[in-house]
Amino acid sequence: MKTSQVKTGSKIPGIIFTIIYAMLLTGVGYVGGKDTAELIQYGVFSLILGGLVSLCIRKYFPISATDPGISEKGESRFWIIVYIFMLLSVLFSYFPNTMWVFVPVFVILSLFSSPLVGITIASVLLAGTAMISGCGALVFFLYFVSGVFSVMVYLPLTEEMKFAVPALLSSICLLVCEMCGIILTINSAFDIQLLILPCANCFIGMIVIYSAFRGYSSLIMFKYYDLYQTLCDTENEKLLELKSDSPKEYMLSIHTAYFCDRVSTSLGLDADIVKCAGYYHELTPGNIEDREDFYDEMGFTEGLKCILDEYKDYISNPGISLIRKEAAVLVCSRTVVMTVMALFEKDKNADIDTVKLIDAVFDRFISRGTFSDCEITFSDISKMKKIFKEEKLYYDFLK
Repeated sequence: MKTSQVKTGSKIPGIIFTIIYAMLLTGVGYVGGKDTAELIQYGVFSLILGGLVSLCIRKYFPISATDPGISEKGESRFWIIVYIFMLLSVLFSYFPNTMWVFVPVFVILSLFSSPLVGITIASVLLAGTAMISGCGALVFFLYFVSGVFSVMVYLPLTEEMKFAVPALLSSICLLVCEMCGIILTINSAFDIQLLILPCANCFIGMIVIYSAFRGYSSLIMFKYYDLYQTLCDTENEKLLELKSDSPKEYMLSIHTAYFCDRVSTSLGLDADIVKCAGYYHELTPGNIEDREDFYDEMGFTEGLKCILDEYKDYISNPGISLIRKEAAVLVCSRTVVMTVMALFEKDKNADIDTVKLIDAVFDRFISRGTFSDCEITFSDISKMKKIFKEEKLYYDFLK
């Protein structure tokens, strides 16, 4: 059972980024007429900041073992976004500090990676901008607070893609921070025109974030949405064939898919792909060649194939450890459903103590080493057990 994730990505993109970032910041200082001591400071600190960005992405960029190919594409895409924001952050140093559009940097970097990675890298870029612009710690702090707050209200992005309320809250936070941190410190009488640039900052930020959300939904979030909706339709031809040939296996698949959906959503996994695996795990052939033909016929994605392959390997050899969280959710859901169904087959009026049953099922998994090399954590297991125990009324459908 793994409690952390080790990243073993390539060092080259990070090294290139660090060198370019150091050259940019030092170059800005040189053009700005800084003396030798300051240029050395820029060079040293920019190398440290660039190294932090590289290390953060290599160690903590979210990697999905379900589909390594997609993860590699996602990391490459993320590096492109980081390079773009690196250039913009340097350009921001030439703008008035009330027009540093840094809120979208925090939100977009977090959207295409994770809040930990996004906030860390955005903060590093913000620190570089504050350093070469000569702004004090207060300006850094106000944009840091606004950025982190915006990440919290905008993310995670759901299928409804709620935007209006988060945009309003984010804009209010940024305006209040700029009022207190910048405008009120200006040694002149307050003028309503002082709010023009902060309002423009908010407006531009909202447009950029909304555009990023639309791009994210089409590139990642809903890329296979139509396919999974078709596959998860209980009126699907293959599922109807299973219902006709083996009603018991059909019911096992339906109920397994239900729990796959519930549990994967709770664990923050891709619920569509895990639910789809729940529907088709009984239909998936054991023979590898037949399985590949089945995959091609159904048009399964690589991620779905990985889950089903691991499930079949585990079924043929229960002594091995699972690797993927998604496969663990599938195996656990199927086992719980199958166990309850078996007890009701013996006695439809049986009074099953589901709490003890769930504990016994998971104790058996742990004792057999099912999760010993798995990405799943103790916290994930606790969440799964809680969901299974809460579904007492649902188990009546398994009679």
